[in-house]
Amino acid sequence: MKTLLEQLRPEVVQALEENREQYDLSITDLYDELDTKYLYSELSIGTMRDITVFANIDYFKWDSTDWRYGTKLFKD
Repeated sequence: MKTLLEQLRPEVVQALEENREQYDLSITDLYDELDTKYLYSELSIGTMRDITVFANIDYFKWDSTDWRYGTKLFKD
C-alpha cells in the first residue's frame, strides 16, 4: 500500500517545492507525516490546512466530495 506522500498529486508536490525555500521546516514535517499515513481518513484538519496553505491551494471552490475523499490532493 502506498503512503499518502506517494499518493500526493504531482501538482501539489510541485507547489510545495516552490515554497520550500520559505517554509522548509514546515514542508519537511508535512512530508514526514504524510509518509507515515496510508489513508486519507487518517489526516487531521491541521494537516489538511498545512497542505493547502503551504501549496497555495484555493480550496474555496472544492465541493463536499473533494473534502470527503481528498480528490484534489491525492491520486487513487
